This record gives sequence, C-alpha cells and structure tokens, in this order.
Amino acid sequence: MPTQPEIDSPSRVVLRDVRRVNRLAQVHADRIARRHGLTMQQWELLTRLRCCPGPADQRELCGIFGVSPPTLSALIDSAEERGWIRRSAHPGDRRRRRIELTAAGAELIASLPHLGREVDGAMTAGFTAAELDRLAALLERAAQNLREATL
Repeated sequence: MPTQPEIDSPSRVVLRDVRRVNRLAQVHADRIARRHGLTMQQWELLTRLRCCPGPADQRELCGIFGVSPPTLSALIDSAEERGWIRRSAHPGDRRRRRIELTAAGAELIASLPHLGREVDGAMTAGFTAAELDRLAALLERAAQNLREATL
C-alpha cells in the first residue's frame, strides 16, 4: 500500500502549485472577460461554438467543459438570454439539444481579444523557450500518469 506523501513533500507542493496556478489563471481570465461584459466561461462557450462547423451537442459540451448538465444549462441559459446563442432540438433524439452561436454572439466573440493568449502571456512572462518546453513536457507526463491511473 503506498504511503501518503508528507505535507511539504515535493509531490504535494507540485499538486498544490498546479492547482494554485489553475485558479489564478481562471481568476485572471475572468477579470479580463468581465471588462468586456461576460465571464470566462461565457467567453469559452462562445469561442468553442465559433470553432464548431455546425451546432454543438449539449451533452458533448458537458464533456468538453468537464461540468455537469445543470451547470452547463445555467451557462447556456445566461448566454441565450443575452442573444449570443440559440438552442434547437437534436434531429435524432428529442431528449437532446443542440447549441449554436447567433450572429450577435459571433460578432461579440470576434470583437474580443483572445483571452487565452492574454492569460498565457501573463502566466509565462519571463520564461525562456527551453523552460516552457521543459514545463510542458513535465505537465504532459503528469497528465499521462493520471490518465494511466484511471484505467
């Protein structure tokens, strides 16, 4: 049976710091998005829908966002009330809904700065290319470890 890492062990520090960086990145992204009248999640929803070749399946969006159906429904309700998206029936399953960007939503998202690039730039300021490559490789390895642990 594996032992629990000590509170200040390197693996605990890494986990704590990865979670902290994630929270800080989300806060920074939300701050930028709010300057433009929306939340980071709304910005992300509109951006993802803009990249879709057609209407997106609401159930699939739950998986992409990693949220429960009620959480995504609240996000979609908010965006729909503002006229940024529209829901339609799924042609093959009346229990499912499809989501697509409206002209107003497409215009809004096209007018906004690229939130991801702004957050990336702030987060990686001062890193060399070699440091970024190394960090990316280490994080990918950690992600792979987690994927293998869930099999």
